[in-house]
Parts: sequence; structure tokens; C-alpha cells
Amino acid sequence: MGREPEVLSGGMANAGAVLRHGDAVERPAPPHVAALHAYLRALRGQGFDGVPAPLGVSASGLRERLSYVPGEVAVAPHPAWAWTDEALRSVGALLRRMHEAAAVVRFDRAAGWPADLADPEGAAAPGAVVCHNDVCLENVVFRDGRAAALIDFDLASPGRPVWDVAMAARYWAPMRGRAGLELPHRLRVLAGGYGLGRADRAALPRVIEQATAVCRAFVESRVARGDAAYAAAYEESGRAEWDRHQGRLADRRHELTAALLAD
Repeated sequence: MGREPEVLSGGMANAGAVLRHGDAVERPAPPHVAALHAYLRALRGQGFDGVPAPLGVSASGLRERLSYVPGEVAVAPHPAWAWTDEALRSVGALLRRMHEAAAVVRFDRAAGWPADLADPEGAAAPGAVVCHNDVCLENVVFRDGRAAALIDFDLASPGRPVWDVAMAARYWAPMRGRAGLELPHRLRVLAGGYGLGRADRAALPRVIEQATAVCRAFVESRVARGDAAYAAAYEESGRAEWDRHQGRLADRRHELTAALLAD
């Protein structure tokens, strides 16, 4: 008899539905799976190996197969090494490498890319690439203490590269705060690792505010349709906490901009 598949942990949307079969991972396929697999293959064709290789789709179209990406993933409770400056700097560098490869990849604008966490400017933005949109701790694979690959591209869609940096900052800075981590410093480390230009540094705090509003709408839409996992998370944070969080970001906008432009 063959070995039983391993259930991979991490993430809320596909909890318990991601299975590892040796060197392959089987998981629920997004509706735009054909365009997404073409995009991943094109990234790898540009020499960016920091994404899984598409291996196919089930006959029903409901499950996809991807290559397993070896390494460490900082699932909750997040280990201390995930919060080091070195880890954060490498996340920025990995995201920059992906965007550089994506910049020369043509993508299908009519593919029905998900709008859930998408940049409001979308494919119409100058220099738009297909952004990952969900570079949280659980979606980055590390090797030897450095970010080596991104996984879970279900919510990827066209947008500004700085949008992807803002989304990553929400998790890795993190924007809700974490004891012992200074937000202005963390943003500078991420921006430095990415090599973010001055214009994008000046824009980043406002883009983070935009991204936070989009994330809130995403969570509230899931709660409204009865998604138990998101309802539990929202109950824990609550509408008032989201209000305070967004207010704090607006209040600190000038401070964060000054810190980012000080380099």
C-alpha cells in the first residue's frame, strides 16, 4: 500500500485540504487556474525558481497539483527567527526578484483574476505585474534562514509592485504591532531588502492604508457569507479594533514616511 498523504498546515481558506504526496502537493484549484499555472510557468521560464512548478489539474478542474517546495514555513505560533531583520530583509529581496521576473511576463488580463485582495488600480496601473497579494508568514518558504520561495498564489492578481510590498508589510512589519518590534525600523528593513525607490517609499504608508481597507473588506465579506474561520477571527478583533487600527495608521503616516525617506 502507498504512503498516506501528509496534510499540510497553515492558512485559513484551505485548512485540511492541502495534501502532500511525495514531491507533489494537491490542493483546491482556483477558478482561474489555467491562467495562474501559465503565469507560474512563465516566472520559472524567466529563471525565478521561487515558486512551485505547476504539475496539472484534475479532470474535474477542482484540484491542482504543484511541486512541493522544501524548506521551513513560519506557521503559528510564529518562531522567533521569523521576526529577525535578516528574515525580513530576505522577504523583501525575494519579492523584488519575483517582480523583476514578472515585469517581462505577459499575463492574461481577461483571466478573471480574483478581486479579493487586488490592488484597486489593477492591470491599468503603470508597470503592473501579477502581484502575490498575500505574502504572509505562512506563504513564505525559508532555507538557511532566508526567504527562498513563495507559495499559495490563489489571490494573485495584477497591480502595482508597491501594492505587494504594502501587503507584505501588513504581516511582516507588522502593521498591528508586535512587542519588541519598531514599526518605522521594520518598514525600512523591508524597503531596503526590496530596494524600493524613493517615490514608492514616499507612497508606501498611504498604500498600506489602502491595503488595510481592502483586507478589512475581504474579512467582512467572508463573515457576511458565514465563513466560520473568518467569523471567529473577526469576533476576536472586532469592528472597533479595525477602526482603531486604521486610525493609528493614518495618524502615523507622516512619521512612517519620514522614516522611509531617511535612508
